[in-house]
Amino acid sequence: MYTRTDKSVAVALLAAASSVLAVALWLKPAAIGYGTHTQLGLPPCAFLLVTHLPCPSCGLTTCFAYAVRFKFWKAFLANPFGLLAFFATVSVIPTSIFLLWRRISFRRITESAHFIKAVYIGTACYFTSWVFKLTMIHFSGH
Repeated sequence: MYTRTDKSVAVALLAAASSVLAVALWLKPAAIGYGTHTQLGLPPCAFLLVTHLPCPSCGLTTCFAYAVRFKFWKAFLANPFGLLAFFATVSVIPTSIFLLWRRISFRRITESAHFIKAVYIGTACYFTSWVFKLTMIHFSGH
């Protein structure tokens, strides 16, 4: 059964994904590949400041800022996982519209075995992306 909560969830996801992409378009990507989030008044990455190494999320905002401008290679270099997250965010928009139009609960997606597998794969990609970034720093001599 389709409920008001189902409709609210779909509208909230549509609004959230659209807002994230709008903010990414508004931000100017940091040329160094990270730090774009500071334009939002957020502090620099504490992990980076303490360890001089990027955290798993370093470059995520910069990645989105590049990807929304179709600069996918720069987006990938800023945060490889971020490019996957960007496309997932983009896909939420037509998915939410479809769910609203067809009156389908978002739970139908999130409770499927495929969704659970996607979460596990996404988590593995998140940390693999971090290892990639650390490896690139190691081999570049920085």
